[in-house]
Amino acid sequence: MPARRNEVAIWELILRPMEPMSRETARAILDLDFRPDEVERMHELAARNREGNLRSGEGEELDNYCRTGNTLSLLQSRARQVLKSGRRAS
Repeated sequence: MPARRNEVAIWELILRPMEPMSRETARAILDLDFRPDEVERMHELAARNREGNLRSGEGEELDNYCRTGNTLSLLQSRARQVLKSGRRAS
């Protein structure tokens, strides 16, 4: 039975592919962002979390936004490195 991978390990496979990231891909990744209504939702959930007033399922939703935002940040950091260096990132 193959070893089970956690979410971080799976993302690492995606973030460190065999092929280097192209400048075109880097620019496309930097264009990714949450829609304004989603940012508003994240702020609402965070505020309710600070107050201890999250409803059923909202804690999981907030965690999902946080994990997705962290992953997007990692991707964008790697993309900025590609564009800054002027070559593909491996």
